[in-house]
Amino acid sequence: MVLAPSLNRNPICIVSTMMLLTTLFLMFFGTQDASQAAEISRLQSEVSRLSSELSHTQSVLQAETRPFCSAEIHIQGSVLRVSGPDTPARANLLTMVSSPSGDCLPADVRITATYLSATEAFVCVGTVTVQHFQPVQNTAIELRPYETEVFLKWWEGSTLKQQSLSCHDYQGNEVRNPADYSASMRAFVSVFPRRGGLATSEFQLTLPRSTR
Repeated sequence: MVLAPSLNRNPICIVSTMMLLTTLFLMFFGTQDASQAAEISRLQSEVSRLSSELSHTQSVLQAETRPFCSAEIHIQGSVLRVSGPDTPARANLLTMVSSPSGDCLPADVRITATYLSATEAFVCVGTVTVQHFQPVQNTAIELRPYETEVFLKWWEGSTLKQQSLSCHDYQGNEVRNPADYSASMRAFVSVFPRRGGLATSEFQLTLPRSTR
């Protein structure tokens, strides 16, 4: 019977073989460790990405579930008119914005003034804004169509404020003293709550010819 060569007959061969096996063993598990580390890193990146997407989705859902606001506006006072360049048109704006106040206020009350010629041709348009802070607010205003530098005056609490009007034609050019070229001014008064919603009212002023 022929016996296979025995490794224990050559100590050098035995040591070499053991060193080779040890090297292969370390290489194998070292490769495994590197692969596992790479996989763990990939999974961590994926978890981070999913967490970020989840946070974004939660923010969107929270924004969508917040209440949608509504508004109303009434222009109170006698018939609005101006008798001449030095006479302002006076009115009281009663504006209402729905609850909750934290989502719907403050709101903007925007007055968009459009100047028109005797044939109703467009001359220019401009907008001024009053802040709305209360669920129900009364704002006493004065409009001066002939004086765009002090076009709007209103009381905010105990403070009298004013705002000029910059009126632009269809090409975007500013029109100075638009009442000189106009026979009337149409005003759209709109309430814009903080989170959507809209209410609009309008009136028109006849502009007597200025003699200045």
